Amino acid sequence: MQYTGLVDKQGKEIYEGDIVKAFAVLDKTKEFNCAVEWSAGGFIANGSLGVNNHLLEVIGNIYENPELLK
Repeated sequence: MQYTGLVDKQGKEIYEGDIVKAFAVLDKTKEFNCAVEWSAGGFIANGSLGVNNHLLEVIGNIYENPELLK
């Protein structure tokens, strides 16, 4: 798993393949789980447009916790 150079809101390093709980920028009460992946020359939290790393929380990874994406 490749380190993204980012940390989550708790200061934990974020790696490619991590599953993060993302909080919407405009409405922090809305949250969803998504996987961190490499795309278009950078790391993204899949399906998380409008989210920054200060609003992410690492909750697992796609290898050990795939059920978190369901």
